Amino acid sequence: MGIVINIKNEIGGLDFAGSRGSGELIREKMKPVLDNGGDVTLDFTGIESITQSFADEIVGIFVRAFGIDYIKDSLRLNNANDSIKQTLNFVISYSKKKMA
Repeated sequence: MGIVINIKNEIGGLDFAGSRGSGELIREKMKPVLDNGGDVTLDFTGIESITQSFADEIVGIFVRAFGIDYIKDSLRLNNANDSIKQTLNFVISYSKKKMA
């Protein structure tokens, strides 16, 4: 079981995902699928960049709460440009160091 989340649709058609609130809504859609062992594909079609706050909501919080393995094998990225990947990787690295 898995879902595809189109980021652009979720944030109202913008090409920039910057709001922590938008990230929180996406994280809330991701969590039940991940909890049940499903896969989540985040589709970044039409998104130019994201903020660290947005990235923290969609990946950082999971890493700090449950460890990297919680998302490592279950999270897929579609159409994420280098800037988006760099931001996500930075937040994941930072969050791994901050695990409780």
